[in-house]
Amino acid sequence: MSSKEEKTQVLLLYPKTGMDFGSTVAPPHALLAVAAPILKAGYKVRILDQRVEPITEEILKKELSGEPICVGISTMVGSQIYFALSLAETVRRITNGKVPIVWGGCQPSVVPEQTLENENVDYVVIGEGDRTLLEMVRAWEHKQPLAEVAGIMFKNGREIVRTPPRSLLDVEELLPVPWELVNIESYIHRDMYISDRRRVLDIGQTSRGCPFKCGFCSSATIRQRKWRAMSVDKSLNLIVDTVKRFKLDGFWLRDDEFYINRKRANAIFKGIIDAKIDVRFYTSGTRCDVFTQAGEEEIALMKRAGAHTLKFGAESGSQRILNLMQKGITVEQTIESNLRCKRHGIIPVFAFIVGYPTETFEDMNKTIDVLYQLKRDNSQAKFETIAIFTPLPGTPSWNLAVEHGLVSPESFSDWIHWLFDDYDLEGAKMPWFKTRKERMWVGNISYMSVLGNSLQHVVGSVGNPALRCLFKAASKPLSAYYRTMLSNKKYRFMPDLTFVRYLRNKIFYKSDYTFK
Repeated sequence: MSSKEEKTQVLLLYPKTGMDFGSTVAPPHALLAVAAPILKAGYKVRILDQRVEPITEEILKKELSGEPICVGISTMVGSQIYFALSLAETVRRITNGKVPIVWGGCQPSVVPEQTLENENVDYVVIGEGDRTLLEMVRAWEHKQPLAEVAGIMFKNGREIVRTPPRSLLDVEELLPVPWELVNIESYIHRDMYISDRRRVLDIGQTSRGCPFKCGFCSSATIRQRKWRAMSVDKSLNLIVDTVKRFKLDGFWLRDDEFYINRKRANAIFKGIIDAKIDVRFYTSGTRCDVFTQAGEEEIALMKRAGAHTLKFGAESGSQRILNLMQKGITVEQTIESNLRCKRHGIIPVFAFIVGYPTETFEDMNKTIDVLYQLKRDNSQAKFETIAIFTPLPGTPSWNLAVEHGLVSPESFSDWIHWLFDDYDLEGAKMPWFKTRKERMWVGNISYMSVLGNSLQHVVGSVGNPALRCLFKAASKPLSAYYRTMLSNKKYRFMPDLTFVRYLRNKIFYKSDYTFK
């Protein structure tokens, strides 16, 4: 072990999100990406993931006793900020403020100055941190000014310093995932979608970014609507090497949009077939318009390569709302995508959104109708959730929301409550719904969709056999009830959901318990 490895250390923390359950717990790819170049440079790096094991004060004291150069925390909007601030406060107390705390991730990137106002934040990495954090570590080690590091914001006395923006990196130069920094078995699951496979892993991305204009998506701010893809060879190395190394029988590709370049995608499918690995896989962010442009033979190739599940952003059953979202698809393309999946034996998973500015309950009813039409057309069709629209800074829809009365949270900690309807009954996030009752109805639709259509898939991925059997038995009649109520649009009077909200807050939101 080198002298540098003995004397220096970078501690990276990934907080709980508040909904960490079964196969929803994926590897902390954000931290693995920034750790890879630091590790290669010879520094000792440690990753602690609060979703798979408690991060107690005793554990932090042990990790911080080596006088680390810095502590890094990644977070996104919502409950994860609550756990992130709690961890940062503990680090600050243990080190007496002597160790700088660096924040990165989606939310700090879009509101860096507001993030920096929090007393437990010293530095903010804006955008991709793969190269940024390494440059910061080297600057601290060699006592060089941080102002020369692009893509960060920090406090210099009472002054806020923002350095020039960092250009997007070339994904072909990305280093291999440093899997040795985590306990990989904590992320290999029975899967909620690929139900006949037991060793399924989210292996990361073969591309970054998305060129489309969806108004609700933060990709425009963070990745500038640019799609950057690894070469076919590099993509295949990632897939095949990871499958063989960990004896996987399934994997997830988390690309924002894998199928934009169909020639590239087809070459990757052929490579998977040639590698003779018996796998099933699913991908995120499939667009209905892109999928319907593919030829039947292309979809057949995809299926032969192991395509099991495709996740589609259907978003709405109302064409008016789809147009307002700038989604660029039609309801008919969603329906056709479902039928094409059925013909090829691929399972489609659809995501929807309700609560958009100007959206009426007639629009939402159209979404519910389309959801259940998809199920009637294809019994294998699944649904992630009907999510509540979440305005995010830097997106086109943020401006639309502000035009309809939205007021931005005043502090970084206020974003903790931004994802769920529980804290929006007074209209902070959806002021365009004028009454508390209407906002409750929107929340009910979302909860009913999760309980009716997603719950069985999630509990089926729990690794503990006893817990899995217990949860599945308990959730089966519950799911049937909420499916029936939602399909009949009985969301206006659901007093039982008050108890469901209570359980969510007590068990998931502020609990240290981890379901495995």
